[in-house]
Amino acid sequence: MNKTDLSPIDFGQLVEKRVAVVTGAAKGIGRACARVFGEAGASIALIDIDEDAARATLTELRERGLQAAFFSADVSCAADVSAAVQGILERYGKIDILVNNAGTHDGKGIQEAGEDDWDRIVSTNLKSVFLVSKAALPSLKETGGAIINMGSMVGLVGQGNSGAYSASKGGIVALTKNMALDLAPHRIRVNCICPGWVETPLVNEWFALQPDEAGARDYVNSIHPLGRIAAADEIGKVALFLASDLASFVTGVAIAVDGGVSLGY
Repeated sequence: MNKTDLSPIDFGQLVEKRVAVVTGAAKGIGRACARVFGEAGASIALIDIDEDAARATLTELRERGLQAAFFSADVSCAADVSAAVQGILERYGKIDILVNNAGTHDGKGIQEAGEDDWDRIVSTNLKSVFLVSKAALPSLKETGGAIINMGSMVGLVGQGNSGAYSASKGGIVALTKNMALDLAPHRIRVNCICPGWVETPLVNEWFALQPDEAGARDYVNSIHPLGRIAAADEIGKVALFLASDLASFVTGVAIAVDGGVSLGY
């Protein structure tokens, strides 16, 4: 489709015949992004270090009749990333879309965190964006592709007890803007999604650890003006929009997808 073509679009085929790479694709938001992109016509390359969970996601996608393949990698390791991207190019021949979603959280402020904690969080969340984007760039330059980085509302408004996490997510927002400027001459758009609370295994584990799980859920729902937290697919749909021609003139933005929770944070 020509970038200026405003003719009607088949929403079920927004990214048909494109290849979408999703990091941290085994669970949560990454798994939802893979499913949403697959249902919109893309072939999906799943990247994750958790092989068992990733293969379960791969099975789910294929049972839905979607095109998908799994590539095991530690996205904080340049050699792993290079091998995964090479495997993707050998299988699919190109990369049109990159969703840098891999991330982790430890709930520690700088008083509690050690150097190893800092390095693990920043490497997984922020360094991975650099490594995977750089490895995918030669193909993205050829396709005029799109990069979607997964930030967090924490990167916009901050959060207690999350020093490395807050720094990594704030860094993703800033890096997104830098990449958008540097890569625009290559027709590559780069944007960032900043989710709030999302129904994921990680969030459900946190709820389960609270003394009053039901009360904790009620409270978290109550602080969202929309009265609930997000379903993971709702984040995936925003990623799909940003990757598609519907967002052909959108680059360098950090979109809060948080049900309004950061408005009164």
